[in-house]
Amino acid sequence: MFRVLLFFKISLVILITNTAYSQPNISKTFTNLILHKTPRDLPLLQVENKDKKNVVLSDFSSKITLINFWATWCAPCKKEIPKLDKLAEKAGSKQLKIIAINIEKKPYSDVKKFLDDLNVKNFDTVFDRKLQIAKTLGLRGIPITLVVNQNSKEVARIIGDLDFERKEFVEWINSF
Repeated sequence: MFRVLLFFKISLVILITNTAYSQPNISKTFTNLILHKTPRDLPLLQVENKDKKNVVLSDFSSKITLINFWATWCAPCKKEIPKLDKLAEKAGSKQLKIIAINIEKKPYSDVKKFLDDLNVKNFDTVFDRKLQIAKTLGLRGIPITLVVNQNSKEVARIIGDLDFERKEFVEWINSF
């Protein structure tokens, strides 16, 4: 009986250890991804839509949301945005929401042409022309992407560009 119990205890320890080590450690896989120990509340996010009307972004409750800050002059953004678009396509709108926030004072038509040239089809952009959100969130540089959970809390921040198509990232996003 003792041997049977010992065998089950050892087996349990091995299973737990293997499971823990087999899970992707996202912050080690992507060194520019900062996981927050405690999810953070988001301030009021007021952006401008393509019609120059103010819109408040507040409902993140139904899905994981990636809030990406970018500009047309940003080379890493140009590299990252098509991958973000492909992630949105793969994940589908029921699981993932992409909010792209352009930080320029360019007219919507110029920004739309930029996105069209990159063949972006799965999200549009809104604007933080006065950099109010960027200042409130303490953003330094772009691209920066906030990962927001279904409870409207920021759980992680990506500083710089990221390959959103990488298997490890997709698995991590799907784990929420």
